[in-house]
Amino acid sequence: MNITGLRLRSQRISRPEGRTPADVVRWFGAVQAQDLPASMWAVGLRMGKPATEADVERAIADKSVIRSWPMRGTIHLMPAEDARWMVRLLAPRLDRKLTGNYRRAGLTPDIIARAGDVIAKTLSGKQCTRAEVYAALNAAGVPTDGKNGEQRGMHLLVHWARHGLICITPRRGKQQTYALLDEWMPGGTELSGDEALAEMARRYFRSHGPATMRDFAWWTGVTLTEAKRAAAMVEGEFDRESVDGVEHWLSPGGGRAPQAPRAFLLPPFDEYTIAYADRGAVVDRDRLVAAGHGIGSNLIIDGRLAGLWKRTLQRETVSIAVDPLRPLTREEKDLVPAAVEPYARFLGLSPVIGLFS
Repeated sequence: MNITGLRLRSQRISRPEGRTPADVVRWFGAVQAQDLPASMWAVGLRMGKPATEADVERAIADKSVIRSWPMRGTIHLMPAEDARWMVRLLAPRLDRKLTGNYRRAGLTPDIIARAGDVIAKTLSGKQCTRAEVYAALNAAGVPTDGKNGEQRGMHLLVHWARHGLICITPRRGKQQTYALLDEWMPGGTELSGDEALAEMARRYFRSHGPATMRDFAWWTGVTLTEAKRAAAMVEGEFDRESVDGVEHWLSPGGGRAPQAPRAFLLPPFDEYTIAYADRGAVVDRDRLVAAGHGIGSNLIIDGRLAGLWKRTLQRETVSIAVDPLRPLTREEKDLVPAAVEPYARFLGLSPVIGLFS
């Protein structure tokens, strides 16, 4: 089984299909997005028609896509209609994991609840920047700075985002803003319990397969027991194939990867590399450290991580410098311009390409 070829297809990299940013995000369920520009390219490269950075940011502004903290304490893009049940499904798992962090920051349940009241009052009917929310918390006697560098304010914002009180909204200048989720996106799909857990499994395996149960547990932050229970509820919807004695789940009939473009320029934190507990299919384990464990800006050739890239923005151009992780053949170097061009088009700039020695 060609794991990387099949993942490139299921992740809609080799065969882009989304008509809108919301289509792409809905297919995945959630797209990692702590780096906003990177996440916008992650969505744009998967759209079936040429898209721009402004198209993706507009999807956040028009409320078809929401940015918040559903899993692993990390910001993701989510379909607006699914954001509420996703964050509420996964919040209790993170609460348990973060108990020690809260204790070190001096955040008791009473303080957290009080902060929630202040945040709700502050954001009622409007959007505020982080600094504005922090000012309100401090004025109400809930300090946002803690001892030993603990970021009490950020702990509080993330906590109440996970519990569905707030979400991240469009930028004001360069500053992200926050709003009350029920005001920003009232209504939406209502799922809970095993039904919600099963839907997470459905979204994950269809968009990330072939993938293992351990991959799904890592991506969501649920336990392996919960992951197996979720998978059991959707097992009739997926094929299963063993690779080196490990069972992989994938969409039906997906056992052969089609011919596809050979090279792709992926952003930092892209789902293709970040969404698996075991990244050995994409990069050799002895190169994981040099490759930044797959979380950087990656050049993918034939499904494998072949190099890292950096961009330099000018007024009319974007310069892409590629640092190979291994010697590239002449044929592979010739693939790089075709991988860079869609990204430059996404930014509305002309590409300039270079390779580090």
